[in-house]
Amino acid sequence: MSSGALFDYGDSLRSIGMVLVAPPHRRRGLARAVMDRCLSMAGRRPTMLIATAMGEPLYVDLGFAEVGRVARMASDSAAAGERLPSISTADVHAVLELDRMACGADRSALLRSLLARAAASAVVRRASGAIRAFGIALRQRDQLVVAPLIAPNTSDAVTLFLSLAGRCAGPVRLDVPTRQEAFLSALAALGLTQGPSAPIMLLGAGSLPGRREQIYAIASRGFG
Repeated sequence: MSSGALFDYGDSLRSIGMVLVAPPHRRRGLARAVMDRCLSMAGRRPTMLIATAMGEPLYVDLGFAEVGRVARMASDSAAAGERLPSISTADVHAVLELDRMACGADRSALLRSLLARAAASAVVRRASGAIRAFGIALRQRDQLVVAPLIAPNTSDAVTLFLSLAGRCAGPVRLDVPTRQEAFLSALAALGLTQGPSAPIMLLGAGSLPGRREQIYAIASRGFG
């Protein structure tokens, strides 16, 4: 009848996702009960979520505040770009560290799970050979979902996106923080259409940890 999930990213952050109530059982307090349970498990640690329009009033009532937004970008197809090297086994530690710095949290279990299911992955290297940017893409039904994209600048993010999208024909989508205006404009120029944005909400802190300017696509609206 109802469900929800709490994702543990270490002491600096928790994420709540997939809070669902079957339509016949809505307006009975089940979503609040799920949230109360998740928050009791999170304790006093900062907790984030990405809200739906239906859930946002409840989250505000529970004390969550908006700290950003994400917009869904999608296209029936995407242009191919330079084919970048995939993430190798030897690269995993560096990828996990880049993600930890960008998100300010330990998402190693999540990233390893995404890599195990990846339809494609890509890295951008420095002249020294060290990885400076990476991206992962998953196949969900008939769509390629690019998630996440971590990069130091818009140019690298676009290069990653084109490499990932070009490896699989068909529809592609990704969820982009709206602060990444240059990247959103670049995606629009490539033919992607922007859908409605959704609020990123946080409880227990004034701002999200990490170098958030390096996040060009989130892992998912469920995982954060």
